Amino acid sequence: MGNILRHTGINIGAISSVSWIFREDVIGFTYNDSSLLCSVTPKLGAGWNSMYGTPETIQLDSEQQDTPAGLKNIYKLKMLVPKDRREVETEFLGMNGRLLMVRVTDKNGVIRILGSPENPMKLTCKLLKPPAMEGFNGYELLFSGEMHKPAGFMVVGSGGIPDDNQL
Repeated sequence: MGNILRHTGINIGAISSVSWIFREDVIGFTYNDSSLLCSVTPKLGAGWNSMYGTPETIQLDSEQQDTPAGLKNIYKLKMLVPKDRREVETEFLGMNGRLLMVRVTDKNGVIRILGSPENPMKLTCKLLKPPAMEGFNGYELLFSGEMHKPAGFMVVGSGGIPDDNQL
């Protein structure tokens, strides 16, 4: 075991971007158990889809639970998407009931992949239209999933994931 040292750099909170891809649009997924590095290769013609969320409403929660089948990692990504709009509702309708992988980038530049081909995420959403004019009008989204391993840290740039002997 190693030491966990004090962080000395900048540590900015908040998530800066969210994107998603259908599980069936992924042809390659690699994950290194010891480094938690992963990479995702989309099918030709497929790619990550951007998802706008109202700033400071995007929240990622994770929890580990010990179960008789082993440790499970539960991830919940909540966000608000503004304004009741036909084109947004149409996109959600196309995602409804489908299995997804989600890419989350925080303001420190850390990229995590929520879900995997074996343990994908699911989306649920609801429309919020409050009675007051000043209230939020739009959608509350929840991406949720359970994984046997922690969400991977995305490998950026060329090169593959180093195996345990290269770390």
